[in-house]
Amino acid sequence: MTHQAPSYHDLAGWYDALYESTGKDYVAEARTVLATLHEVGGAAPTSLLDAACGTGRHLEVFAAEVGEVAGLDVSPEMLAIAAGRLGPDVPLYEEDLRAFDLGRTFDAVTCLFSSIGHVEDETELDSAVAAMAAHVAPGGVLLIEPWLTPDRVVPGGIRKLDHAQTEEGVVARAVTSREDGDHLVIDFGWAVATTGGVATLEETHRLPLFTRERYLAAVEATGLSAQWRDDVPGLTTGRGLLLGHRDPGGPR
Repeated sequence: MTHQAPSYHDLAGWYDALYESTGKDYVAEARTVLATLHEVGGAAPTSLLDAACGTGRHLEVFAAEVGEVAGLDVSPEMLAIAAGRLGPDVPLYEEDLRAFDLGRTFDAVTCLFSSIGHVEDETELDSAVAAMAAHVAPGGVLLIEPWLTPDRVVPGGIRKLDHAQTEEGVVARAVTSREDGDHLVIDFGWAVATTGGVATLEETHRLPLFTRERYLAAVEATGLSAQWRDDVPGLTTGRGLLLGHRDPGGPR
């Protein structure tokens, strides 16, 4: 039986297996993030919010190293997997990255795996960064793994096929990309085969390409001091890091 899956989120259960097969090392990445937070903040964070936490792979490592952690994501399917992985001691919130208010602050707020790239435009970029920055405590750090900047786009786009196998079955994903003005258009074709049959899904994502300067401006507009790091060993994507630091004497 073949059918068209209604949503990308129906593939949440296959997400981890697919990225593990491509060599993504969540443990190494999380430890790199923690080391960077320590360096920029001057001390290891004792509380951390992972925004757009997905299935909780990074958050699982953070929970073992940081006294108090929490996560949020807009996808209930992703959060369900994260909850099963993390257990009841890690609070998880179903919230939109562009507008959320948890009513508290953290020593560190992270947004990884280029999740910020799913904003629609500059207005939404500013809204998302402002929402995250509002949750950074005095002396704390905002750490965002950005989406591609225009100079990092591969000329002519990419064409690739990723696949993975689990006890439940196999998953494959074909990807093609192309530039369209100041956006990158990415077409995905998914296929999942289990004992119940084959499910397929095609989706197109249109992601804005912001410059380093525009990312930095979004952070600076929140009152945090901003910096950009181009090459950070230990991060799989190689897209750099956007950082914001709140002055220890800043507003709570």
